[in-house]
Parts: sequence; C-alpha cells; structure tokens
Amino acid sequence: MSKKRKKRKNAPTLNPNKAARMAANRDAAGNASAATPPAKPIEQAETAASAIVALDPLAPVIVRSGRPFDDQAGPDAPRFPPPSTVAGCLRTAWARETGQDLGLHLRKVAISGPLLLDRDNGLLVPKPADACYFGAPPSTVCMRAQPRAFDADSGADLPDELLPVQLTQKVEGKPAKGPQWWSLDDFLNFRRGKQVSFCHLSKRGWSPSPEGDRRTHVAIDRKRGAADEGRLFQTQGLMLEDKHAGDAAANGLRLLVRSDEALGPALAHLGGERRLAAIEPQASRVWPEPPRDWLESIAAARGLSLTLLTPGIFAEGYRPGWLNSKLIGTPPIAPDVRLQLRAVAIDRWQAHSGWDLAAKRPRPMRKLAPAGATYWFRILEGASSDALRPLWLANVSDEEQDRLDGFGLALPSAWRPPANQE
Repeated sequence: MSKKRKKRKNAPTLNPNKAARMAANRDAAGNASAATPPAKPIEQAETAASAIVALDPLAPVIVRSGRPFDDQAGPDAPRFPPPSTVAGCLRTAWARETGQDLGLHLRKVAISGPLLLDRDNGLLVPKPADACYFGAPPSTVCMRAQPRAFDADSGADLPDELLPVQLTQKVEGKPAKGPQWWSLDDFLNFRRGKQVSFCHLSKRGWSPSPEGDRRTHVAIDRKRGAADEGRLFQTQGLMLEDKHAGDAAANGLRLLVRSDEALGPALAHLGGERRLAAIEPQASRVWPEPPRDWLESIAAARGLSLTLLTPGIFAEGYRPGWLNSKLIGTPPIAPDVRLQLRAVAIDRWQAHSGWDLAAKRPRPMRKLAPAGATYWFRILEGASSDALRPLWLANVSDEEQDRLDGFGLALPSAWRPPANQE
C-alpha cells in the first residue's frame, strides 16, 4: 500500500451528525422529481474555481490557544478558527492543486476572513463590542454604546484623552448573554442607528456551544502497545452545525473566505488533528460590497467607526501602530485618508500562537485585539468616497504579513463626531 493511500486511510472520520446530514442530502437529491426540485440554499456552490470559497467542516474544528497542554491543564474551550489557521488551510490546498512547492512564497497569498455563511440568513459577522445585552429573558434588550464625554462632575484616567464609550440609555437589569454572531443586515442597520430587537438578533444570529465536541484521548506506549499511564488528555472541537442540529437536510454554517488565488472543489485539513473540511467555490456576489451611499455617508459625517470582523494584531496592543503619539495616522491600505482616534470599545485580548513550519519551532505568543472591537475616528483628510473605498472589508493590522494572513478585517461605518470634540 502506498504512503499516499495510507494517509487517506488514517484520515479522521466524519462527525456522525454531519455524516447523517450529508447522506440525507444525497438521498434527497436522488429522489427529488423534476416537478418538486429540492430547496436551494441562499447561494449555491460553484463548480468552477473561485477566489471566494466556503469551508464546510466535516468534523468539529480543533484550534488551540498555544498554552501548555499537560496533565494539570484541561482542554481549551472551543475556539473559532483564527485567520492564520484558515490561511494555512487554503494556501496548502492551492499549492497541492497547482503543484506548487510548500515554500515561504505561499505566505504572500492574501486571505480575507473567515466570516460565517448561514444557509438561511446569509452572511454572519461578529457582534460589535458597542452592542450590549441587558435584562433577563424574555425582556432582554440590545443597547447601544457611543463615544460621549463625561459630565462636568465625572472623569476617568482613559489613555491619550480618549472619549469614554457610554450607554445611550439608562440600564435596568444585569448584563445578559446573547448571540455572538449577527446577520450582516442587522449589523448594517445597527450602524445606521436603527434599533435592533434582541428577539430578532437571536433568531438570525448564532453563538457557539460553550461545551463543544469534547473527546478524550490517550497516548500509546509503542513498546507495550498499550495506554501510557497518566497520559490521558482531552480536546474540545468547535461545532458549526449546532443551529440546525434538528434538520437532517440542513447545510449548517460554513466559513466564508476570500483569497488572492482561485480554488476549485476539494478536501483540505483545517485546524488540529487533520480534521477534514470541504472547499466549496462561491459566486463573487457572496462577498459583500458597500451598500448604496454607504461611503458617501461616511464622507459627509467626517467621521467613521472601524469594527474588526477578524482579530487584529497591533504593535500598541489595543490600538494600531500606524497612529502617532497624538493618535493621528494613515491606514496602510488607505494612503489618502488621515484619521484621528477618538474612542475605542474592545473586549479582553486573546492569546494566539502556532507552529512555525519554516523554523520548526513554536511561534511566540501574541495578543490579539478580538473580533468585534470598534474604533471611532475623526477624518482629518480624505473625506471622499474614492479615498475611503480601500477601507471597505480591508485588513488593517500593522504588519504586512499579518494583513496577508487575514488579521484585522474591518468594516467602516459613518460616525459623526460630537460638535464640541471636533
């Protein structure tokens, strides 16, 4: 038996729920008559190669944080795949498809994403950090926070004289849990200043299961062919099909990614333990474009917010390194725009590590600004739709390689700075 055939034989088995759904889809396709065609998802996968692809995990995705993994530490909580994990998956698949060497030149293939593609509600994006949930069900509400100066008798030691981000309404009740991913339409309405109901967000949004898919493993003593005493460990995989677990014909959720290079239908390994994922080419229209007059409204407001849809990596921790000591600077991907940072809403940093294939050693841990972090800027120069267009769904991390890897995907929206703060 060849080495290649052995590798396929030892590939991980499919998640039973996923396998059942795939079988149901095949049966439905085979038995459907011409008069009653099967229901189509919101976007059908393309058969030709495309730069826009969906990754359909065929088993729970294992992504670790890089912390020590020993008999004293439990398993990491299920993690959404960071951009670098998806970038490695797609770059390797492209190299195999085209016969390219797995060399350092692959790192120059740019990646944008991942986001989520839902068969019912289209594109999903992370909840913005300036949206807060309060109250117990069924009275839970989603409240908005905005940059606003303190009252005359209040103050804080905010760094760099940034404006505080405060709730726009009085709070009644305790903070509540809610969907961590929103429909893109709901996100855009929120940025337009419209009120979005918690019930609506819950129906169209998604949150990962906190338990995930937990599995217990054991290390084998090669000499004895038996379990190595004290070498038990566990992993927790992220399951993207929880939302439609009761629907045998559902496609579930998929990761949506844009790449510099086109890919055709294929299987690839995503994350740890060589878990399989199906690459499904998508039509170019699946990747969102700015809504009508969106960029013009930003230019008219002379201010904008940037919300990270993937984690960002910045030299100064919470803020971009392209800002000077006065918080003024030009984003690398929009050289005609000059901005001044006025406020930030951000959650706790996330640890990120990995394995350096070239150096054959672990990568140093870095702190990520989490997805959902929102930055408010005044526009000092470049308040035109043409100058602002490069900011639409662009990677705004400091270093070029981090941008190529997909870190810091940002969505700009109009924000009008307070009159007394301009």
